[in-house]
Amino acid sequence: MPPARRLPVVPRPQAGELSGSYLARLAMANRTDPHTLIGLLGRVTAHVPADEQHLAIMVLTLNEAAFSRLLTYTGHVADRLVRAIPSLMPKTFKAPGELPAVRISFLKEPTVECPGCRLRRNGAYLDTRLFSHRTACLRHGYWLYGQGSGDRLDFALLPEVAVAQQRLNRATLRYGSVNTMHAYRIAVGYLGHAWRINYHPPWYPAMIARWQQRTRTGGVLPARETWQLPDWAMHSECMALTCLFLSPYWARLALPAPDRRHKLFYERLLAELAIEDRGILQTIRNFDPLPGDIQEQARWGRLLSDLEWGLPSPVTVTPLKVPFIDITDNYEMSMRRLLGAAS
Repeated sequence: MPPARRLPVVPRPQAGELSGSYLARLAMANRTDPHTLIGLLGRVTAHVPADEQHLAIMVLTLNEAAFSRLLTYTGHVADRLVRAIPSLMPKTFKAPGELPAVRISFLKEPTVECPGCRLRRNGAYLDTRLFSHRTACLRHGYWLYGQGSGDRLDFALLPEVAVAQQRLNRATLRYGSVNTMHAYRIAVGYLGHAWRINYHPPWYPAMIARWQQRTRTGGVLPARETWQLPDWAMHSECMALTCLFLSPYWARLALPAPDRRHKLFYERLLAELAIEDRGILQTIRNFDPLPGDIQEQARWGRLLSDLEWGLPSPVTVTPLKVPFIDITDNYEMSMRRLLGAAS
């Protein structure tokens, strides 16, 4: 390989930038092909995408020798470069002292980035694994998460979506982005999938009508099927559930108990979802499968606010006995009658 020399133009790395993005910008600034630049760093262990934009959203991992050549080409200090671009942290592929090599991989969960923010960063693509909680850009009006990602919205017409995003930002500061997005995905699972597809609770049609109206306000054609609804239409309710699930207080109160204090949890759930018909709270079966999941996870000592919620049951732990207790006597009495009639 030719000896490494300082390049004429070295762009400034952006905080949280993808390694593929920085190397693509480095090649562009010096008017060279990205494949040529990567080849100067070391032997590539995978196919290099032909499209520069495709390369910019990938993770390029360098071993120690290739990383040392990159430092010579750019003149950067190793600690500062890795602090700005964590995915450039050098790794040993096979054994210490190996020849320069570069490994290329895809992001497992790519998310859409705000074009306005990327323009302000001189075209740098962020490592979305570091900023998974950015579901919307309030500055430029883009939705960035799940279905409907890339939609341009007028948040002045959808203030509840903007408030939910601000609430999400505060939650990540308090609980951390990993815990917050874990709870958010749980909330999306119930609101967007379980209650829509399998259980059809009596309060859900009013919720769908609310989301359809929000979709029309956002200037998007109403969805013919509920699975076509954009995620931003459900964002306000999903975020309300997320905050409920994140709270250790409400997570403990959700556990079934003989004194039925867990009724307070479901009353809170109704309030968070802005369901006006409180008479619907006659049995927690109106929220299946959530009550059964809470009971099942409690058998393994897990609460809704735990990061372990939803993982497979541990083999080495003896499950606790957690009975299913409804919030009223009606359900239990009717079950006894059915069992008595069957016998």
